[in-house]
Amino acid sequence: MSGRGPRHTRRNVVVLFIDIVGSTELAERLDPELLLRILERYYDACRGAILARGGVVEKYIGDAIMAVFGVPAAREDDALRAALAATEAMDSVHRLSEEIAPSMGVRLDAHCGIAYGAVMVVSEPGSDVRVIGDTVNTAARLQSAAGDGEILLGEGAARLVRRHAVADEVPPLRLKGKRDPVRAWRLVAVEPDRDQPEGDAIPLIGREADLDRLTLLHEQVARERRCRVATVLGAPGIGKSRLVREFLRGLPAQETVLTGRCSSYGIGATYRPITEMIEPLDGDDPTLRALADGQETPGTAEIARAVRALFERLAPVVVVLDNLQWAEPTLLDLVEECARELTGAPVLLLCVARPELPARCDGSTTLELGPLPPAAMERLVAELCAARADVTAHDLGTLHEDVAARADGNPLFAELMLETAGEDGADLPPTIQALLGARLDLLGGAEREVLERAATIGQTFTAGQLRALLGDDPAPAVGDLLRERLIRRVPGGFEFTQTLTREIVYSLTRKESRADWHRALAGGLTQEAGMHLLAACRLTREVRPGDPLLPELTDRAAASLISDGGQALHRKDLPAALALLEQGRETLPPGRDEHRSLAVRISDARMLRGEAPRALTALDRAEELLPGHPRNALTCAIQREILTLRSSARAPLLVELRERLDHDPGDDLSWCRFHQLEALVRIEAGGLGAAERALRDGLERARAMGDRYEEDRLLIGLCELVQWSPTPVAQGLEIAGELMERFAGDRALLVPVLVTRARLLALGGSLDAARQALGVADGYAAELRLGLAAITVTQVRGLVEALGGRHEQAELRFTEAARALRAAGHAAPAATLELYAAREAFHQGKARQAAAALEQAPEGPRQLRAELVALTLEAAIAASGGLPGTPRTDAARARDSERARRLLTRAVDLLASTDDPCLRGDVLFEVARTDRAAGRDPSPAALAARAAYLSKGAALPVRAVDEWMGEP
Repeated sequence: MSGRGPRHTRRNVVVLFIDIVGSTELAERLDPELLLRILERYYDACRGAILARGGVVEKYIGDAIMAVFGVPAAREDDALRAALAATEAMDSVHRLSEEIAPSMGVRLDAHCGIAYGAVMVVSEPGSDVRVIGDTVNTAARLQSAAGDGEILLGEGAARLVRRHAVADEVPPLRLKGKRDPVRAWRLVAVEPDRDQPEGDAIPLIGREADLDRLTLLHEQVARERRCRVATVLGAPGIGKSRLVREFLRGLPAQETVLTGRCSSYGIGATYRPITEMIEPLDGDDPTLRALADGQETPGTAEIARAVRALFERLAPVVVVLDNLQWAEPTLLDLVEECARELTGAPVLLLCVARPELPARCDGSTTLELGPLPPAAMERLVAELCAARADVTAHDLGTLHEDVAARADGNPLFAELMLETAGEDGADLPPTIQALLGARLDLLGGAEREVLERAATIGQTFTAGQLRALLGDDPAPAVGDLLRERLIRRVPGGFEFTQTLTREIVYSLTRKESRADWHRALAGGLTQEAGMHLLAACRLTREVRPGDPLLPELTDRAAASLISDGGQALHRKDLPAALALLEQGRETLPPGRDEHRSLAVRISDARMLRGEAPRALTALDRAEELLPGHPRNALTCAIQREILTLRSSARAPLLVELRERLDHDPGDDLSWCRFHQLEALVRIEAGGLGAAERALRDGLERARAMGDRYEEDRLLIGLCELVQWSPTPVAQGLEIAGELMERFAGDRALLVPVLVTRARLLALGGSLDAARQALGVADGYAAELRLGLAAITVTQVRGLVEALGGRHEQAELRFTEAARALRAAGHAAPAATLELYAAREAFHQGKARQAAAALEQAPEGPRQLRAELVALTLEAAIAASGGLPGTPRTDAARARDSERARRLLTRAVDLLASTDDPCLRGDVLFEVARTDRAAGRDPSPAALAARAAYLSKGAALPVRAVDEWMGEP
């Protein structure tokens, strides 16, 4: 950075405020000339102590002096220097007091405050610097709160000097202008450091046992030819990556190694480690190629399957996933799935993470790296010094001891301490943050500019990205940074040698510059446009809140996040979808109409995850963001009715909602959701034709909006409904076929289509084809972990087997599905399937078991289908002669026959409320059976049943009626 204008830099500094106690009383008692001489000696003493320790006097405020340490260049021990300067200044004040007290009758004292943190430094050639930021205010307030002769340290400053000072924590302080209490320490004593260490790269020391464990595990993987997971856990800089690199060097030359790193950005970067692995490969898998190219990808199951296939093809292979603590849940699921499914391939999944990574994989070998013991740290520091010729002149014995003690067993701390030990004015750094800031200030201007842009790009970056942000050739500066070991080469580009280096560089880069660079990156320099737009939006709002481009930038950021979230929701990557959509919601300014559609999508995703309360909360949040918005209020009201339909005893507010909608015929989204609600209500009441018409009305609204998400939802609902509605089997199969083409690349949406197709095939008599379709659907549901869809597959398996006369298999399937539904909290449909199972038991001759199931059925309102099954089953048991082994008289048989007739009469009456042709046929067929058992003519009921089945095109039930009627 060059030029004659003001220079603005963002940096971490230490600010010191010192002031005389009781200056007003002094002014009252002393002559102004005498007071001036005393104050000048006070100023000289304080200024001398500050300058001697490398500080800069920024300003005088009355009797107070403000000094800054870390300007124009940071040193890793700036906080220690400030503490020493404060102590020496205080001692000078006390000596001055002792000197003047006998002759003047006054005593002097002072109090001091020291704070550490980020500030903006404004400097001009030939002029003093100005320091601006909350750190300045904190130091001033600490000084005011300090007692006579006290030095108070803020939390950051206390942490930086904790190894060089004795300090007592004081109760949290309520400081003027501070919202929360401030932690502070009273400085008691301080000892300066005496050594100036320096160092270089290190061999692996103290991790031999961990290396042996990894080697043995790798040998076991090769011997047993199966996948295993090893997780290397440890604090930043503790040596995790170093251990893994040493392990990889010992692998056979022919063994493949794949490496991917998780991003600290988190949101939406689910598969970034996978794309990093596959980019250097010449693979032909279309799923992985699409993923690597950044195209719209298929669902999570397809990606997982392609990744497993890749690992199997490359085996034996070692897969390294670094920084896994930043992985999204979907990627963690993929790791678990690989560990579980790769049973015959020698694959070692090596996960490297910080300790906050939750345990995921059963059977995983965990290596948790703690601090190196003192002896190992001393060996490590000796090796570091021996590797650098320019360190040999130092007193290595003392250097080893001090660095080994100060590094807290952390190899990175030791390495970085030694790398700055020989620089002018550098002492042992008190913390890694201060150390890195000091090291970065030693770089040349070109290297710093490149490093700042690289940090904005991310942990990894390319020369092309640097060139685009820099506007110049970055190669010379990159070469210097490689030699300094701040960055290293990786396939396709470069990466920071240490993650913490990148974090510190980023935090010390001006926010205004970061905002502009993130905006440029979002323009096509990376695939992570949403993340960069979000960062640009946040930083611009913080430093240029009046920027005229901010509204447009905010819109772009929100749109990108919402778009990425929609794609994740489409492929059923629900954790990523929710993270992106909710971040998009919070980025989108209040009052925007997009909050409506966003709310229902978030609500849908929460419901898919079984989080009903949070699904409702999403609607509450939308009404906060769109207060007084009538369309939003109506959309949210309709969505609430959809959410509570199956859990509430009250009838949905269809009439009231319809009246409100009639006032706004152009509100397509509300109408679309209303028609979905209307369809659900009609289905519950048995009006399947009306439900189908409602869904088609909703579909028309969705298409008018051009909303693919709503359209797909309605198409799936319509497809599922044609199983039961009056739509003929042939037409239903046509609809299913069209949707299979539409959703060919989306297995999540294919599952309900396949289930519908299976039942329609079974009704038409193609039982084997139906079973095959259900097998495919079951596989997709298992791969995608679609719990409710898997239950539906099991339920329809029962229906298919019942149509085929395999009653024992049908009973097992219905029982299994009912149990799963109860576990998931869906009691009403579970009760219906329990009655289905009882009916199948009766058809096997297990009348007593069927009767027991009827008695145990929950009381209260039932679904229409459940009530009809219960009535016809009870009638069938009565008409068949009662329970086996029960003595019966003619009078008892007559009573049972009459009772069966009454039950079936009630069932037939209930049929008036439904237009489900197969349900009508089932009930009427039971009436025919009962009439024959009672000696009545079964033909009218049987013919009515046949007509109902025939209207649906259900050839298999028609054939069953015909065969029954042909029996004697």
